[in-house]
Amino acid sequence: MQKLYQKFKIWNGKLFRIILRSLYGFDKWHLFTLTERTYAKDIITYCNNRIERNAFAEIGCGLGDIIRNVNYKGKQGFDADVKVLRAGSAFAKICLRKKINFSLFHFPESDLNGKFDVIVMVNWIHHVEPSILKSKLGQYSKSNLNDGGCIILDTVQDKEYRFNHNINYLAKDLDATLTKLGDYERQRQVWVINK
Repeated sequence: MQKLYQKFKIWNGKLFRIILRSLYGFDKWHLFTLTERTYAKDIITYCNNRIERNAFAEIGCGLGDIIRNVNYKGKQGFDADVKVLRAGSAFAKICLRKKINFSLFHFPESDLNGKFDVIVMVNWIHHVEPSILKSKLGQYSKSNLNDGGCIILDTVQDKEYRFNHNINYLAKDLDATLTKLGDYERQRQVWVINK
């Protein structure tokens, strides 16, 4: 019965996303539901268990599956695709009545403004050159992360991805502690960099 419920939940979520896609025209990758991404659910749980939950930012938020499900006073969702931002904003406002500020953001060119308790950057950084990603992580940690805050990111070791990042290289010069949140499909590892 549990498996049947899970399948129903996935297909129900996909149907809603298909309707959103027909209205907004975003990339088909966003048809994957939260139920299908264990790493995203683990990130949500981790973030909701933190003591400080004032300001949350997600760079590369897509439809907002993670940011919609975290309990923070202020939430900023950033993405480079205006179509998915519009769909994510509609998803949050109409269906869930959640207040999230969605903004256009082009990494690494766009400036991240504000201070946050958590900055999430998952499921897209494998397209970014390691030295650029390392530099931006240093900048975000220094300028945009509250004391005691964290940056959450993922690495993959799958040759189909452009870059297979080494977390030790990325975090080497940060004055922070590194914790692995978990191991997932496609040799994905989710990391928490705690300031």
